[in-house]
Amino acid sequence: MDQQDKKKNQPQEPEIPEKDPPKGKVLSSDYRELFQALDEKERRQREKAEDLPEEPKSPSGGKKESHRRADPAAAVKAAVKAAQEGLDLLQESAEEESASKAEGNEDTEKTAAIDETPRFRARGTHRAPSLFIGVIVLLLALTGVGYLATTVGTQVYRMVTDDSRQRGYDEFLRPIVMQDPEPFASQEEADGQMVLAASLWKALEDNSASYTDYDDSGRTLVPLVDVSDACQALFGPDAQLQLSNLDTDTFFTFDEESNVFHVTPYSTQSSFTPWTESIRTEDGNTVLRVGYVAPSDSWREESGTGEEEPEPVKYMEYVLAQNGDQEYVKEIREPADGSTPSSSEQ
Repeated sequence: MDQQDKKKNQPQEPEIPEKDPPKGKVLSSDYRELFQALDEKERRQREKAEDLPEEPKSPSGGKKESHRRADPAAAVKAAVKAAQEGLDLLQESAEEESASKAEGNEDTEKTAAIDETPRFRARGTHRAPSLFIGVIVLLLALTGVGYLATTVGTQVYRMVTDDSRQRGYDEFLRPIVMQDPEPFASQEEADGQMVLAASLWKALEDNSASYTDYDDSGRTLVPLVDVSDACQALFGPDAQLQLSNLDTDTFFTFDEESNVFHVTPYSTQSSFTPWTESIRTEDGNTVLRVGYVAPSDSWREESGTGEEEPEPVKYMEYVLAQNGDQEYVKEIREPADGSTPSSSEQ
């Protein structure tokens, strides 16, 4: 009872309220005040404990359970100290990190400034040659396209306006057209003198380089065999030369003993020349519409090189039959619309 009365009579010390760790932005002064308050409270508790009598031990020989528990004030103090140290470390590390970032940014800016200048210069240096090469490639491509278009256009024009086949028939028919033959429907009806004269001219055209023999009058000597071959080439394999009753008023004579023709040089400028106007097929035969161009036509004076076509004075149709891979004249006839061209055709 004495101890209890004594304890009651002792003046009560004011309790120091426990402060919670400051919230929000933490300053070192806040933790310092908290530590001072905790130290003062711990000191007073220690003095109070020394004045109290020693409590009896528990039957197990130890102190009471309440005194074995850890001091909450000490735990709070340790936690606050750890927080203070962690905060200081965080502040120091943040300052160091910001300083290192600032230095890194400066180094990066310097490096970028150093790298950008040569890179910009290199890009500008290579841009002009690349542009020049691109222009050259574009010009070459345009040139190629233009050349291709021109070539294709020329080929199309040649295909549309190609008359090489017609002009080939002109060469073949020239020895016959020169004679201005009368129409015939078969070989038997053809004029023998016309056939012989046309065959002789063909032989001269085909073999003129090999005819180097002349008679005393300067006439060219042409073998009969060459004339016979020319006759069959013009009028077919069944055509025969008529060597009897020859007209004496011709440009050639025939020597029956030597089978040689004596041909007087003769100009073709006074004869008709053919101009094949069209080609068609009829009953398996080739039908040519052939114009007869007079010696006075201006087209002939230009040697047939002018762009304008000749103006034939008349037309005939030549029917060609096939002999193997060769064609020959089977028939000569007047066109259905007549041999004389109309004003529209001229």
